[in-house]
Amino acid sequence: MKFHIESLQLWLKTKQRRFVTFLPNKVNVITGESHTGKTAILDIVDYCLFASEHGISESIINENVAWYGLRIHVNDKVYLLARRAPEGKVASPDYYFSSTGELPESEPSRNISESVLKKLLSADFGLDQDVKIPFGGRTLRANSRVSLRYFLLFNTISQDIITHSSQFFDKQNQARYQEALPRIFDIAVGIDTVENILKREKRAELERKLVRQENLAAKTEEKREQFNAQLAETVARAKGYGLVDDNTASDASIDALKRMVTERESGSDRYVSAQYDEISSQIYRVSRKIRGLHRFTTEFAKHKTTLKETGDSLQPVAYLLKNFEETVRTSVFDDILRNLSQGLQEIKNATARNTPLDSNISEIIKDLESQREKLERDLEALPVEMESFENDKDKYIFIGETKAKLELYSDPESDKAPDNSELIASLEAQIEELTVAPVEDRKELFTKALDEAIQDYITLTKAALGNYGDYRSAFNYSEKKLHLRKPRTITTENVGSSSNHMFLHLFLFLGLHELIMRNGGVHVAPFLIIDQFSRPYWGEDDQEEEDGGEGEGERDFDESDVAKVRLALQLLDQFITTAKDMGKEFQMIVFEHINPRYWDGLENVHLVEIFRDGNALIPISSNE
Repeated sequence: MKFHIESLQLWLKTKQRRFVTFLPNKVNVITGESHTGKTAILDIVDYCLFASEHGISESIINENVAWYGLRIHVNDKVYLLARRAPEGKVASPDYYFSSTGELPESEPSRNISESVLKKLLSADFGLDQDVKIPFGGRTLRANSRVSLRYFLLFNTISQDIITHSSQFFDKQNQARYQEALPRIFDIAVGIDTVENILKREKRAELERKLVRQENLAAKTEEKREQFNAQLAETVARAKGYGLVDDNTASDASIDALKRMVTERESGSDRYVSAQYDEISSQIYRVSRKIRGLHRFTTEFAKHKTTLKETGDSLQPVAYLLKNFEETVRTSVFDDILRNLSQGLQEIKNATARNTPLDSNISEIIKDLESQREKLERDLEALPVEMESFENDKDKYIFIGETKAKLELYSDPESDKAPDNSELIASLEAQIEELTVAPVEDRKELFTKALDEAIQDYITLTKAALGNYGDYRSAFNYSEKKLHLRKPRTITTENVGSSSNHMFLHLFLFLGLHELIMRNGGVHVAPFLIIDQFSRPYWGEDDQEEEDGGEGEGERDFDESDVAKVRLALQLLDQFITTAKDMGKEFQMIVFEHINPRYWDGLENVHLVEIFRDGNALIPISSNE
């Protein structure tokens, strides 16, 4: 993203126009005396960029200004946006806007609404209605639109926090901005992207739909089970009363009940009794076949035993055949022996193995026993004693109840409920295809990269940090705060002195902007306004100048406050050089009390104005 402020424009009530011009790719310094309006510039920039509250001083400043304006360069476009001065504490809703940056010939007049102007500028910040707060809080609602003002938290270091020991971002005393910072931080610094957020939101939406469909399927199945249980109970009672054929299959139960209700059949027990007799007859017939087969099997076994015994009695024949030459033979001996031998062999063949008859009989008996078991179960399912109605009234009450249940069970949420299995499968497939990049690993990598960048700044300003010059950067992601830790330790130090806190603030913001630029960030504008970073030192220097002395020669230069201020300016100057080396643009605006000699030799520091001797944001001639 490209962005820089070309000029601050003030339309005074005296019909004069006051403007202050800034350069891009420079550290623009406005220095001078207190109470000359330097700090008010930060409040005016914030006011022009849609602040709902303002900190502009009524005395001198607001009482003399009719309109406040900024001429800005955004992504190779030049805009002029102006806002009518507030009335007391009430911010004005009136805005003037020029998409070409042209100044009005006289005092501006309202020509655009705040919502339209904010939407237009948000587009340049890469923000649209799709960029939403990922999770809500007490003040911010989840899925509410992200305001570009939240990203301006990265563009200011006010005098209220420049030396704060634990607070690094402005407006953290306001609940809305306190909640906004952790919610937009990842997008701002490039840990997460709008595209990835949209994918994550889409995935979450699909997962919510999937849960709803799965719950619906579960409820449908539960109702279907309830329906089937109620149906089975009703059918059983109808069978018991003889109103429905007991031979009715489960899938035909509803039709059978409907026929019962329609035909108003009598309570005869003919179905149950006929079924009972039929099953009993079948059991008898099957049992008789089983008994007959068992008898046959027994007799056949006895027959084989007899054959075996006969075979055993003919064993001497085998001996005779073996000792044939030694036998005394008669005329019929050969015929007798041959017949006995043949009979012995036939007996052996018959008793040596199971015949197909053996296995066939066993299989037939098994099939018949299975049939009998099934018939016995069917018989047990029939009522032992036939139920009956005391009178026709009870019968018709039962039929009426059955009719009402059929109407209820025929509801689409029961047996006719739609099958959502295809929709569930489709949602699961969409979720599987939607690749959402995890951000936890990127958070860790970002923190490491930020610490590396800040470590270079620590090395550059080592002399100003005293005992902490050799310490290591330790950014706390969850707190969004910068700490220092002693080398080769895992604990952070409680850094003392406002001077060190000032440097920590500079380190953090410069490190964040460096990584934003390296990551191609589009949501955070590349500019930084710093209000009086030299607060811990400038009072002492002011006294030295009044005394007419420089003061540096009386003590070690590296330990002097003047040297620390110069190191801070060198850090800012070096950052502009780093941005240029990356092919990026970056602008700083610094309000100070220091003497211009402090930045002698720094090529990227530009003196805008010195507010002294009557020169101020509101010239003395304008407020007399």
